[in-house]
Amino acid sequence: MSDLNPLFLFLLDSLPPDRFFGIDEQALAQAAFNALGVIVLGIILTWLLYKPVRSFLRERTQRIQNQMDEARESRAAAGELRAKYDHQLKDIDVERTSILEEARKQASEQRAHILSIAKDEAKDLTDKAGIEIAAERERVRDELHTAVIDISLEMAEKLLAASIDKKAHERLFTEGLAELDRAVFSA
Repeated sequence: MSDLNPLFLFLLDSLPPDRFFGIDEQALAQAAFNALGVIVLGIILTWLLYKPVRSFLRERTQRIQNQMDEARESRAAAGELRAKYDHQLKDIDVERTSILEEARKQASEQRAHILSIAKDEAKDLTDKAGIEIAAERERVRDELHTAVIDISLEMAEKLLAASIDKKAHERLFTEGLAELDRAVFSA
């Protein structure tokens, strides 16, 4: 450092006496006017631009804040809607379950009703068939009775028409019984 001091002193001594750091007065004055112009221009620009820019930035900040508030409100509303939607889904599930239970119950009742009707119809058909069978038996019995009477009458006619001797009587009696058996077993 001791070497720099003499060098620095030498440089200061080499400068002309009317110059400040090697700058003449005119350059110094011009620099002062330029600095004054920059300061005045800064004040004017601050007055013209800084306040409107600051106002614009405040408005922009407020707009962004409003958007963020709206986003929070929208998020809260969406949360409420989602909760409402979830609640409605649960209600729908409960309602679906109750509807299915009611449908099963109604289907079971209809099934029981249809089975009851089918049983009643089957019973009616069975009763009707029983009545028809009984009527058919009665008809066959009447026909058989009529056939027996007719055969008996024919036998009596044959007996009376033929001479009544013991052999003819037995033969006619046997034939009549055979015809009677055939009539009974064929019916």
